[in-house]
Amino acid sequence: MTDSTGPVTEAAPDFEDPEESHVSADSDVVDPEADDIESEPIRAEDALRYFGADFDVDGLVKRLDNGTFVIPTFDPLAEDDIAGFEGFQRGLVWKKKQMDRFIESILLGYPVPGIFLVELKDRRYLVLDGQQRLTTLQAFKHGKYRSARGFSKFALRYVGNEFKGHTYENLEAPAQRLFDNTFIQATIVVPKGAEGKRGVYSLFERINSGGTNLKPQQIRVALYAGDTVNFVRDLNQDPNWRELFGKHNRDLKDHELILRAISLMPTARGFQVFRPPMARFLNDYLEVNQDQLPPDVDGIRERFTTATRLLREAQGSQALRIRGAQVNAAHTDAVLVGLMTAIEGGREVTVERVNSALDALLANDRYRYAVSESTSHSEQVSARINLAAKAFRGESLADEQD
Repeated sequence: MTDSTGPVTEAAPDFEDPEESHVSADSDVVDPEADDIESEPIRAEDALRYFGADFDVDGLVKRLDNGTFVIPTFDPLAEDDIAGFEGFQRGLVWKKKQMDRFIESILLGYPVPGIFLVELKDRRYLVLDGQQRLTTLQAFKHGKYRSARGFSKFALRYVGNEFKGHTYENLEAPAQRLFDNTFIQATIVVPKGAEGKRGVYSLFERINSGGTNLKPQQIRVALYAGDTVNFVRDLNQDPNWRELFGKHNRDLKDHELILRAISLMPTARGFQVFRPPMARFLNDYLEVNQDQLPPDVDGIRERFTTATRLLREAQGSQALRIRGAQVNAAHTDAVLVGLMTAIEGGREVTVERVNSALDALLANDRYRYAVSESTSHSEQVSARINLAAKAFRGESLADEQD
């Protein structure tokens, strides 16, 4: 929602663009399974129902202002809490020129592309597609937007002479009415049955019409916002983890790797069998734990922070990397789960043991295969977790070669 506080300044050309995320768009993680295609995608008719509705711009802005429409954000450093959906969007904002041209199109009477909304249980609506259009409408109506220098006055610049320099307030009455009364078609999606969230996730993943494709974890933080997503976000600030992983990742791969470690712990204990693909496995975990913290949350936090400290002290940032500068996702989930399992088992795990275990794992042919080829296959996930747990318990891997 638009912040109503803070001074509004005239936007100088050098500072007029909306604020960009301070998080790099470049990914520092190698994860072959990130592009896995689900072999049995769900059909929309089995998980969703949907219908059309028309909203005028004035009504859309009012619903954004009162929290009826919820816009997910996608910046891992954002501090905003939008009606309970933790922030993440500033890294995907339009430039000022795009905003101006969009507003001018409405003032010239051109039709506006439709939006997608997901009906939530409490009858709020999550904006699935159309975030930039809606936030631009809201900003123009309120006369300000968040720019690199703070809040800037929303005066049209990149438009024809008729509207150049205009704000909403100083538009002539007919133009204001045209803006307020322009109708935008919405497709309202209602999840149904046990597969409802899975269907919404699939739709979210497929429609991405804003020019920047969202990544799986970005979709999860919007769709499964709740206690566990917030818990992962909190763990992501652990200073040892930050030194191991590196800078915050706009794709939220740092969040995803923590989630993978937490969700795979029952597999390491033998309480569950991992079933691919990884994306669906993580979604299913959040489906169960969305509004409640995982069991033994205090123990998870303690084991995670202990594991990250030991890894940092043993090999620093190289602990999660096999070669080169990129974090290896499969190696990371195995190392975190294996080390946390060893700690959970009451073993005395020293920095020296962690260092030796990491070296032994990377010298093991079976382990290297499990973190580099077909990494989301069930046997590969089980193999690398079991090998890592064995190594961190101080057991030999000599008989665990291919």
